[in-house]
Amino acid sequence: MKSLAVMRNVLRRIVRDIRTLALIIILPLFFVLLYGNSFSGSYRDLSILIVNQDNGLASVRTAEVGRVTLDVQLADAFVEALDPAMFSIIESDDPADIERVGEEGVWAALVFPKPFSNVVVNEAVRAGGERKVELEGDTITLLPSDPIESPRTRLVLDDGNPLVVGAIRAAFDEAFAEVLASQQSSLTVEGLLDATALHDGKITMLDFTAPGIIGFAMTLITVMLTAMAVVRERTGGTLTRILIAPISAWQVTIGYAMAFSTIAIVQAAELFLASTLLFGIRFVGSPAVVAVIILVFTIGLQGIATLISTLARNEAQAMQFVLFLLIPSIMVSGVFWPLETMPATIRPLSYVSPLTYANAGLRKVMLAGGGFGDVQFELAVLGAFAVVMLALSILSMRRQAYTA
Repeated sequence: MKSLAVMRNVLRRIVRDIRTLALIIILPLFFVLLYGNSFSGSYRDLSILIVNQDNGLASVRTAEVGRVTLDVQLADAFVEALDPAMFSIIESDDPADIERVGEEGVWAALVFPKPFSNVVVNEAVRAGGERKVELEGDTITLLPSDPIESPRTRLVLDDGNPLVVGAIRAAFDEAFAEVLASQQSSLTVEGLLDATALHDGKITMLDFTAPGIIGFAMTLITVMLTAMAVVRERTGGTLTRILIAPISAWQVTIGYAMAFSTIAIVQAAELFLASTLLFGIRFVGSPAVVAVIILVFTIGLQGIATLISTLARNEAQAMQFVLFLLIPSIMVSGVFWPLETMPATIRPLSYVSPLTYANAGLRKVMLAGGGFGDVQFELAVLGAFAVVMLALSILSMRRQAYTA
């Protein structure tokens, strides 16, 4: 009976605490909705480059009228067979543009040589033997010709994301299979392509997810540690005593940021060393660039933690707010699932999460060996976020000093 009394007392306190009660009710539903929307999407608007030099003509031997020229336009047929919702096609006339793969969000590039249609049709006849086709109302028989020396179709893929590159290859194979089927051909896709991967297929799923996991670990540890420490000092009166001393709120805020950023850098070094030494995580970039990304990122996290400490009345509430804000970030920041698969209703959440930019910057450095010039955008966003959060933290610190 005494245990029942304790239970009723605990539940009564929770029901009376509107913030805790709201988190208990909303948090599970929020996670389920976010998870379902984030992981149920399909790939959308993947940018690919097409350099179509194919003249669309095929010169073939026939049994009836000698050699004829067929207008088949097989490169165009391939492009039409691609899913328009999945791909955003960039057309170009310059084969040198194939170098844009891996930049500007271009995932793949295809360069069709001028005799592409001619090669496919003749190879199809050579592989499958004689076949009949309609030409200007007459039925003619196509005959095998001698092998044709021709450049192969070039395919370059950005294989930095194993999930995306797998989906692109599958879509390309399906489109090529449709083109070959129209020629009644037993040819294989591999026989038509000269495929190149930017990273030679060396990036594994463990490598791909490691930067995001490390970034998320930094987020969770830094925000939780900072928020709970500030709440503890506020509820214990320590923060008020500090702020009534001859020291301003901004100096206190900067002091907290410096202290916890130092801790974060030490923790980051520990995480990176353990990941590379124990699991062989790919790390081909500069540790200095990684350190700058982590530093700017964690400064912004201090601001989030300080704002959480303003809303929380105690450490338990601070923990709940941390979970409410940060656990969803791993779902919408592209850590496991590419941003390109997220529905339009969810994707805006990705753009307001600092983990999205930390994850992108760390991947560029760790997986591709990028330098400061390659992560300018990510550092700019994280820097702006840090400045805004520090400014809000100063205002929050002043408020907390007089509400403790």
